[in-house]
Formats: sequence, C-alpha cells, structure tokens
Amino acid sequence: MDARVKIGLLVAYSVALFCTENLLGLGVAAALLAAVASVGDVPVARLLREGAFAYLLVGFLLVYNVAASGWLAGIAVALRLLLLVWASLLLTALSTPAELSEALRRLLSPLGCLGLPVRDFTMSLSIALRFMPLLSEELRAVRAAQASRGAAFEGAGLVRRLRAYGGLMVPLFVGLFRRADRLASAMEARCYGASGVPTSLDGRRFAFGDGAAFLVGVVACAAFALIP
Repeated sequence: MDARVKIGLLVAYSVALFCTENLLGLGVAAALLAAVASVGDVPVARLLREGAFAYLLVGFLLVYNVAASGWLAGIAVALRLLLLVWASLLLTALSTPAELSEALRRLLSPLGCLGLPVRDFTMSLSIALRFMPLLSEELRAVRAAQASRGAAFEGAGLVRRLRAYGGLMVPLFVGLFRRADRLASAMEARCYGASGVPTSLDGRRFAFGDGAAFLVGVVACAAFALIP
C-alpha cells in the first residue's frame, strides 16, 4: 500500500479517536487496530512493548482525569492516548523510514511552491527515524562500557544509581555527534542539495487499490466515531 494512504488513515484514525464520545466506540477502535496489526503480521505484544515510553504519561492523565471528572472520563482519555501511540507505532512497523519520508515529501510538495524547504524537512524526519534505534544501540554500548568500569546501575542506592546514569549522558552525546558528523560528511560527498529536483528510488504510483483502501479505512473510522 502507498505510504501516503497509511499516513492519511492514521490522521483519520486520530481524528476519529477524539470524536468518539463513549467507551464502546473506543473499544471498536481498539478492535480495528488489532485487526490491522493482525493483517500486517505485527504482534500486539510488540506494540505493547514499544509503547512503554508513554505509559507513565498515560498513568498521570488517568489519575488526573479520574480525580477531576470521574472514572469513565479518565479511562476514555487514557485509552485515546494509548490507541494513538499504538497506531503510530503500527504505522512505523508497516513502513520503512524511506517510504514515510518520500510519502511526506509528496504530500507536502505543494508547500514547496511557497518557498518552504519541504525536501529538507522530510530528510530531517527520515534521519530522525533512523537515529531512534541508533540512540538505543549507543546507550546500550555506553552502559555496558561504564558497567565494565565499575559503574553501579543495579543493586545500589538510588543516589548512586542516578549518578551512574548521569555519567552516561556525556559519552552518549559524544557518540551521537560523532555519528552525525559522519552522516554529514557522507551527504556532502554525495552532493546532497546540488540538484533542485529531488529524485527517488520509489517509483510507486497511486493505484486504484490504494484509493479503495483509503475510502474503506475512512468509512470505518467514521463508523466508530459516530457510535451513539
């Protein structure tokens, strides 16, 4: 499927989540997301694991909204945010960073007529998506190196562990800046920006099946958003 359709469906799904006024509609939205994950062969456990970064914020919003508006309102807010996070993770699991950046470039290309740097923006987004797993890899490497030198990450007091984790920041950012410098040199060697008209290896065109899938997806999102 064309990545532009996937991005459009994510936008429609996000809008529908915030238009849904009851837990039944959110339950249908969750079932729809699980069905898409099943068709795309993406394990639900993977989405649950990769969405762990948002659970602290979700817990805070749940407690705040329960105290302010009651249990139903709190659960609805928390579930909306969780489904939004999982839907975004599902999009990245079903598309490569190159496909997403190219789709965004094509979607935002009309803004280029206004002089906006659409190509640079999409390239920055693509690099950010590629650097996310590199950040985790670099953090693991630095942590292992510090642990081999006696840093106490486990089984020590809270203050000592915080100091140990604080000591990771400098070598972590040094490593990331080193990677960024190598990337900049590689892009310069390949004459990035020399041509005014960007080219792409992705020769895919918007097909009838893409349009049909987009229409069905939007109808499904509208259906659960309008559940009374």
